[in-house]
Amino acid sequence: MRLTIPRTCPVRRLILSRRMRYGSNAFVLTAVVVGIVLMVNFIAARHPAKLDLTQNRMYTLSEGTRQVLRKIDQGVKITAFFPEGDPMGEMVRDLLKEYTRLSRRISVSFVDPDKNPSLAKEHEVTAYGTSVVEAGGRSRKVMQYDLVEYSDQGQTAGFAGEQAFTRAIIGVLQEKERPVYFLVGHDERDIVKDYWQARSFLEGEGYTTRTLNLATEGRVPDDAELLVIAGPRKDLAPKEIDAVDGYVSRGGSIMVLAEPLPRKGELANLKAMVGKWGVGLDDDVVIDPASHYFLDAGSPIPEARYHDITTKLITGNLGCVMPRSRSLHEDKEARASGVSRAALLETSDKSWGETDLAAKQVSFDEKTDIRGPLVLAYAVERALGPKAGAKEAPGASAGGGTKGANGETAAGSAGPRARMLVVGNASFLDDDVVKFQGNIDFFMNSVGWLVGREESITIRAKAPSFNQVYLTDTQAKLVFYSTVVGLPLLFVAVGGGIWLRRRNL
Repeated sequence: MRLTIPRTCPVRRLILSRRMRYGSNAFVLTAVVVGIVLMVNFIAARHPAKLDLTQNRMYTLSEGTRQVLRKIDQGVKITAFFPEGDPMGEMVRDLLKEYTRLSRRISVSFVDPDKNPSLAKEHEVTAYGTSVVEAGGRSRKVMQYDLVEYSDQGQTAGFAGEQAFTRAIIGVLQEKERPVYFLVGHDERDIVKDYWQARSFLEGEGYTTRTLNLATEGRVPDDAELLVIAGPRKDLAPKEIDAVDGYVSRGGSIMVLAEPLPRKGELANLKAMVGKWGVGLDDDVVIDPASHYFLDAGSPIPEARYHDITTKLITGNLGCVMPRSRSLHEDKEARASGVSRAALLETSDKSWGETDLAAKQVSFDEKTDIRGPLVLAYAVERALGPKAGAKEAPGASAGGGTKGANGETAAGSAGPRARMLVVGNASFLDDDVVKFQGNIDFFMNSVGWLVGREESITIRAKAPSFNQVYLTDTQAKLVFYSTVVGLPLLFVAVGGGIWLRRRNL
C-alpha cells in the first residue's frame, strides 16, 4: 500500500520548504560539531597534553624532575597544608598537578589546617604552607620558605617549588644514607654559616652532611661517600694525612677546595698529599682582566673544558665565578703511578698569577708572576691495587680504564679507582656567591662525578618574565582604531550581511 500526500497538504509544503531544508542542514551540522567537541574532550581527558608558551617554561617540569618521576616504583603521598585562598597554595596546586599527570604513583591532597587541625597535628605541622612528602615509611617536609628563592637584596626572585618537591621525593625514596663529611679543625668553611645553601642542595639530593675532626676520630668513617676539605687555613697534621690516604686506599673520594692564604709556603702537608695526585698548588692570586665578574679582576670567570662534570655547564652556557683563587699546575715529579688528570676550568691568556700576596694594586711582573692561561680546577682519578678493600671506587667499570678530557689514560685502570677534585678556590660556594650562574651546578656535578652519581638535580627557580613594549603615538592610535573600532565594525558588517542573506531566502 502506497501512501500519497496531496500537494496542497500543509505538512508536505512544510517538509519540502526551503526553510525546513536549511533548518535541517543547520541542525545536522550543529549535531556534528557537538559530537566532534565531545569526542575531542573525551580524547583529551584520556590523553592529556599541554603547550607551554611562556618564555622561561614556567609551567613545564624540568627534564631532571621527569627522570625522577619515571624511576618511581612505589607510592608517594604528598599532603599540602595551605589555608583557603593562599596564593602560594594555588601555585603549589598547579605544580603538583604536573607531578600527578606524569606519574600515577604520586597522590596529592590539600588540607586547610584551620579546618582540620587534628590532621595537621598528626603530621606535626606547625606552620602554614608546610607540605609533607611520604613514601616507604619515610617522610620529608617542604616548608613554605623552601618554595621561594630570594635575591641578594632579600626580595622574592622566583618560585623554587619544583626544586623543593623533587628533592623531597628523592629523599624519601633514598634507601640508605649517603654521608658527605666536611673536615673541621683547620679553620675550614663552616657548613652552617658559610655553606648553608650548598649544604641544602646536598641534603635535597639524598646526601647527609656531617662534620669530621680527624684529630679526635682518627680515621675517615667507612660509610663516607665523600670527604670535603673546604678552605683550610691551617695545615693537616701528618697523622691526619695518613688517615686521608687510608680512606683513599679503600676507594674513597675527596674534594679539596684550597684558596690562597696570606703567606707563602703554607699547607705544606696538604700540598704534598695533592701532589701525589699530580696536582700542584701555586702560592698566588689569579688576576684575569679579560674575563671576570663585573669590575673585579680578582674574581675570574674561567672557561670550562669538556668533562663529565662540565658538560652541562657548557651546553647551558653557564659560567662560574671564582673570587680570590689560586692557580694549579701539573706536578709530574710528585705524581704517583696510575693517575689520570683532566683540567676543568681555565682562565684566559690575559690572566696571570699574582705572587705578591700583600699587594693592593697589581700588575703583571714577568720575573715573579705566573703567566696565564691558568688552571683553577682539576679532576683526577687514581688506580688502586687489587686489594683496595671492599669499597670499590666510583670510577671502576667493567670495560676497563677511563680516559680524562686531556686524553690521558691511567695505567692499570681496569681495577678499582679513587677520585679527587682539586679547586684553587673555596669562596665559590659561599652563600653570597653560590647563586651565580653555574656555581652550584659545578659543585653538584662534581659531587655526582666523585661518588659515581652523575644524575645531579640542579633545578633553577622560575620567575615570571615581563617584557615591556614601547609604542609611538602613531602605533598606539593604529592599535586603538584597529581593535576598539575596526574589529567591532567588522563583526557588525558580517552579521548584517548574514541577516540580510537569510531574510531573502
